[in-house]
Amino acid sequence: MAELIAVQVACARPDLQVVRDLRVPSGTRARDALKLSGICAQFPDIDPESCPLGIYGREISGERRLQAGDRLEVYRPLLKDPRTARREAVAQGTVLGRGRQ
Repeated sequence: MAELIAVQVACARPDLQVVRDLRVPSGTRARDALKLSGICAQFPDIDPESCPLGIYGREISGERRLQAGDRLEVYRPLLKDPRTARREAVAQGTVLGRGRQ
C-alpha cells in the first residue's frame, strides 16, 4: 500500500471559500486529488478536467504529482483584467486596493 500524504484542496468564489484536508496516496496527480476532494460537487461550474490549478499561488499542470503539505488551489477566470479594472477606477475617481489615496 502506498504511503498517504496530507494535502489541502481549496476553491473560492467571492461569496464562499472551501478548503478540504485530504490524505492521498503518495504520487497522486493534482487533477486526481481535485476529484477526490468532492469540491466539484459543491462548485458545479468547475470542470475538473480543464480548470486551471495552482499550488500556493503558482499555476501548475494537472499532471503534477502532489507532495506532502501542498495546498492545491482551483482558479476561476477573472471577471475583468486587473489592469483594466484599475484604469477604469482611476478614470472614475475611485480607489482600488490598499494604495495611497
